[in-house]
Amino acid sequence: MEEIESAVELDTESVHLVEITHYLNPYDFYVRPTKYKSIIQEWESMITKTKATSLNVQDLVIFNLDYSRGGCKYIRGRITRILKVDNNLSFDVFAIDYGFKEKSIPIEYIWECSPEMANIPPLAYNCRLANCYPMESEGFSSQTNDAFKELVGSEPVKIKVMGKKPNKILVDLINSAEEDIAILLAIDGYATIGHSIEEMAKNPVILGKRVFFDFKELTIGETLHVRVQSGDSLNAFYVARVIDYDKYLREIDIISFFAGREASVLPQHLVEGKLVCVKVDSENKYERAFIKEVTKPKERAIVHLVDWGVDEEFHVEKMNYMHPYCLRAPVLAIFCQSAENQAWDNGLERFLSPGYEFNITIKSLGQHFKYPNKVDISVLSNDDDEAIALPDVVLDE
Repeated sequence: MEEIESAVELDTESVHLVEITHYLNPYDFYVRPTKYKSIIQEWESMITKTKATSLNVQDLVIFNLDYSRGGCKYIRGRITRILKVDNNLSFDVFAIDYGFKEKSIPIEYIWECSPEMANIPPLAYNCRLANCYPMESEGFSSQTNDAFKELVGSEPVKIKVMGKKPNKILVDLINSAEEDIAILLAIDGYATIGHSIEEMAKNPVILGKRVFFDFKELTIGETLHVRVQSGDSLNAFYVARVIDYDKYLREIDIISFFAGREASVLPQHLVEGKLVCVKVDSENKYERAFIKEVTKPKERAIVHLVDWGVDEEFHVEKMNYMHPYCLRAPVLAIFCQSAENQAWDNGLERFLSPGYEFNITIKSLGQHFKYPNKVDISVLSNDDDEAIALPDVVLDE
């Protein structure tokens, strides 16, 4: 009981396994941590009850939820309305551990709530799906609400507390298949994600909030199995960890989906340093980038494709604002520099071909896009067909 008595609120950024106890739409549903399941089951089958003699609105009571079906399921509720018809009293009651309201409960199926139980805070939390918005200004459609219920299912789910509103918790919701419900609703066309239609119209520059790319943390002495992304000199080339590149291939369609739903960059927002997603027509996909140099004000700019390490010029019409989902994955390309006498025996040209695989060992750390990480290159240990790197050298700091 001590654990429950202290359960007043869920901390921001905390993750909890919960069951959905009641839902109306993505902005209004209730969850209860699964760790309280045994307590709820104990209450539902309780035997000792004291009949209520005087009841008022806001009183906490015990009532039989299954009375109309001839069953017994006792739960806590708070009286919201008292009705009197021909001297017969009935009550509307809000089930505080579930999140729904039961109407017209006859007084004979209502009992007093013991002081011990009354001191325990409600165990159901009213939630709103974070970063999820209706497709239309009128709100979520009945089809969206049905899809939401189907995607949630009946199995326990995970919530991550993203923030708080008055009497409501903003959460990310992950179903039993480890899928993000907000993303699934967006992919299926039932909702949008990131910003509301009104917010996008007023300020499409991500609400004025500065956003940044995340980077993989590297460690001096660490050896990585990588593939070449781009480059024409050992002084400046880009690689990606093979395991990260494989993940990128699996997720690029999702990134393109969300990037394509963002607003187009306005000409007046074509400024150096802005994060954008650019449409690569030849491959029918969007790539993450930042504006490196404006070549024609309000029209064209050179952008740096951060997952490839490539600079290309694009018209502003091919640029969309950066969707929050597209920032979840760290930058794929790793900026590198190696000694010239580490060139492969079979020639520099093949070594720098995109897709070529080898190992690198981090000798000193660079600074993201500004300065390269200094690395030693070595052949893959079990690939006899690969070229051989010359002996390691000490790189100048």
